[in-house]
Amino acid sequence: MNFPHEIIPIVAIIFSLGMPIAIVAIIRIGKSRDNAELQKTLRMSIEKGQPLPPEFLESLKVGQVRQKSPANDIRTGIILIAIALGVVVWNFLDNGYTLDEISGFAAIPGFIGVALLILGIIGNRKQ
Repeated sequence: MNFPHEIIPIVAIIFSLGMPIAIVAIIRIGKSRDNAELQKTLRMSIEKGQPLPPEFLESLKVGQVRQKSPANDIRTGIILIAIALGVVVWNFLDNGYTLDEISGFAAIPGFIGVALLILGIIGNRKQ
């Protein structure tokens, strides 16, 4: 009876390929429900004759791109540096206080974080 042993790889492949699709679907469904609720609220306020604040109308603009601020670059840089340091410390403690090749991979988010930190500091000086 080899049936369970044959089905395990098939189920693993289906789950590993289907999980990203399911995550995207869940996010899209949630956004569409939020959008429908917003439209319902807008419709009700317009029917009752209530004025809409201009700030609210500005926030509804479609395709509006948020400007990246230097503070966002600094925050993201610090988070990436912290992730890299966490991986290095975890690898250091897990391998008997020696550094391994995983610490080299931790340099990737670490250097990206340093670059974002530098860009954020330069952006703050320009403002």
